[in-house]
Amino acid sequence: MTELTILIADDEPLATRRLRILVERHENVRLVGVARHGEEAVEMIRAIRPDVVLLDVEMPGLGGFEVVEQLAAGEAPIIIFVTAFDHYAARAFEARAVDYLVKPVEAGRLYAALDRARVLRDRAEAAAQLDEMREIIANLRRNAAPAARKLYEREFWVKSLGETVRVPVDKLERIEAERDYVRLHTAERSFLHREPLSAIEGRLDPAEFLRVHRSVIVRRDRVAAIGRSPSRTPVLRLVSGEQVPVGRSYANQLAGLRLQG
Repeated sequence: MTELTILIADDEPLATRRLRILVERHENVRLVGVARHGEEAVEMIRAIRPDVVLLDVEMPGLGGFEVVEQLAAGEAPIIIFVTAFDHYAARAFEARAVDYLVKPVEAGRLYAALDRARVLRDRAEAAAQLDEMREIIANLRRNAAPAARKLYEREFWVKSLGETVRVPVDKLERIEAERDYVRLHTAERSFLHREPLSAIEGRLDPAEFLRVHRSVIVRRDRVAAIGRSPSRTPVLRLVSGEQVPVGRSYANQLAGLRLQG
């Protein structure tokens, strides 16, 4: 039995580590690489030509669906989606015999998916699977409810004191730019994260977050009051007591801000 070559494409360190351990425990499979975002996944697929890609749907830049759309039939691997996506999408993929794993991935479910991938590879059906997935993705996008079309960030993974720490988005109070980094503020502490504010803004739910300055995003439900500075420009007082200036070009967005309490 020839070995199955595997590429993991996932931006979450803990999820990647779990997949790596499970893959390395399975017989007749070999991990050939790990991609940390969609663009890197496309590059590595074209360079390495793995048999199978364990592909996260939600990644910075290109998401998993966009990665599939970037690939030509001649460079198609077997795609197994690995993500915490909605159940409607999971059922849609399963009904068409396209493998779809929900995080946290169970070993038995992953191994069953890899065994099916081996059968597809041996039958040289990867290109047909890619065409079928493109049709499924198009149907999902057409039929998805408006609220489900956009997948927003749920957590950040940041390096802190030698560890990689999970910072849930719903714990954030504000995010402030610091050159090529941002500082993620929660009620307990702050974390420095290497990513520009502009890249993060598009991944946050606008119903929950509001950009009020070129260097600051606040969580709407953490705003306690709107005041004025000595120069008469708006200032937000957050629940924590922190004062956040509002940029002149962002002041008109405060009209729709609902204060808590």
